Amino acid sequence: RGSPAPTRPCMPLPFSLRGHQSMNLTVLNPGSLVSPGVHLLCYGPYAAPRDARALVRFQPDVNMALVHHLIMFASPGAPTSSRASCGGNIIYAWARTGQTTPQGLEISSAATGTAGLAYGVGPGSDIGHFSLQLHYQNMEGKPVFDKSGVRLSFESRPPKTRLRFDVLMSTRVNIPPAVFIDECVACRVTRGGTVFGFRNHAHRLARDIWTDEFDAHGAAKPSIGRLSAQEPQIIRLLPKPRSLAEGESLELHCLYNASGVDRPTRIGLDERSKEMCNQYYLSTSALRVECDGEVAAPSPPANAALNAAVAKYREASEGSPLGQVTGAAADGEWLYFFHRGKANFMNTQPLDFAPILRFSRKHASLGGAIGRGLFTVPHGLSLDPAGFLWATDVGSHQVFKLNAQTGAVLLKLGDGRAAAGPSSFNKPTDVAVERGSGEVYVADGYGNSRIAVFSSSGEYLREWGSAGSQPGQFRVPHGIVIDSRGLVYVADRENSRVQVFTQAGALVTVWASRVGADKGFGSNLVWRAHVSSVSYDPSLDLFAVTEGSNVILRSATGCTLLSRGPFLWPHDAILLPPLGPATPPALAGSWRANAGRPFSFAVAELEGKRVTQYEVRLGSGRAGLQSMYG
Repeated sequence: RGSPAPTRPCMPLPFSLRGHQSMNLTVLNPGSLVSPGVHLLCYGPYAAPRDARALVRFQPDVNMALVHHLIMFASPGAPTSSRASCGGNIIYAWARTGQTTPQGLEISSAATGTAGLAYGVGPGSDIGHFSLQLHYQNMEGKPVFDKSGVRLSFESRPPKTRLRFDVLMSTRVNIPPAVFIDECVACRVTRGGTVFGFRNHAHRLARDIWTDEFDAHGAAKPSIGRLSAQEPQIIRLLPKPRSLAEGESLELHCLYNASGVDRPTRIGLDERSKEMCNQYYLSTSALRVECDGEVAAPSPPANAALNAAVAKYREASEGSPLGQVTGAAADGEWLYFFHRGKANFMNTQPLDFAPILRFSRKHASLGGAIGRGLFTVPHGLSLDPAGFLWATDVGSHQVFKLNAQTGAVLLKLGDGRAAAGPSSFNKPTDVAVERGSGEVYVADGYGNSRIAVFSSSGEYLREWGSAGSQPGQFRVPHGIVIDSRGLVYVADRENSRVQVFTQAGALVTVWASRVGADKGFGSNLVWRAHVSSVSYDPSLDLFAVTEGSNVILRSATGCTLLSRGPFLWPHDAILLPPLGPATPPALAGSWRANAGRPFSFAVAELEGKRVTQYEVRLGSGRAGLQSMYG
């Protein structure tokens, strides 16, 4: 979440000044000099008025040139210390963006149209005293005296409906220079409730912020709180309260325009050079939302069996040491992986071993190897819907369709010349086959920067793409897959993104990757900025994308569900289908209907020279977050 700037000691007030018994209370900096720079300072504790039972109004009273944002915390009972504690539950947040005069929040029945809606205060509630965190940005170059704070108003009647304030946020903000990017994080409703208001918070690069809602079956519902981050960052009441049910999923989106920025922008406090991605909910106290709740861990039994099988392969008389693993594919019975043995990308002679290994997932044993004498520099490997293997060779500039059991060549594309045109490739990287038509989509590749499309019999049909960094262009189209909707996803390696197209080549959207922020900054491992592969599981409607040293699981909207790594140059990652017969293509959102169902993915590492399997459980991780930073 970024590191807070150095802070000055908290400034407590005498208890006698903090517990006055009127039905109003001002929580504030009691008066101090704020030194130049960026600071988070904490003030309090302030006891609630003795007879207060409902908190209904917040009105910031701040120096707009000095205070960037503020957050109010509440804790139960009377203060037990004279020192402020800016922790516990957040009940209010405000930032100065888009305002010349501070705008507050009123949640009385007159303002909301709902009688008895308020924060509960006093005995039996979570609120007995308050602390205030002020985020100062003093650019004056000298200390400035300040008494900023928030005026609170209370009622003596307890609320019928008690409120809670919580936040959906991304902790992974890392924006590459010169891009538009959608920072997205997946969350899940673990206990239902009603949302009455929201607040969006980000900094100068941010544009729209909103949350997409999906029911427990994955059906989309209207979005929540779509608003530009450059509008006043205040709590706004929804036109109509919004009920969220247990089991529903949420996707928080923050759009950023970094087109005029020449360096990465990471998460942090300073609105001039850092960014954030927060959406707060003002809701009933029952609501609970879990973000970043997906967990992946190595699968010891599966990996032990796979490693033992590979060891036997090495010991076999015709075996070659497992080398750079460039691709993987799987069905309900077999895991296939493609490797280079002792060779590498610069190899020029046909390999004298069979580089495609077949591992029985059911029997946990090696089922032989295929492809002897066919390949010079193995690269991409995929299975089509009919169960045939497709392999690309960047050394011979060819694409092969193989019988997955025997390795027999059923179709060969490319005349072996490094060239463009209907009959040639220049280092083709990967293949995807469309389920309905059988059309073959080839990512071509290192030399031609295009997607070439062929009929099922190998007849050239069409192509799109050119070299470059503009939308629709490629700098090494390195991986390709087609989802159940018929959309084509291309891992655009050097541009650090996945581009999504129709089958005619029309650009639909772009998933810019956070790893683009590492390009030329801080690492001499160029692959740390690569988006090397994209694969798809139709039974879950999920994507696995290798981004830098990590594997990212993304929803069909591009939203990050899980990030796992680091790996040693992950070249491919695939979601493993359930054991048994193939399942029919899924409806959109099917992963959302499978909370708690375990599934697996496999990672092929180029530098690590291994294949590792991981088990994933959705919705089993971290609970809702509370942000101190905006």
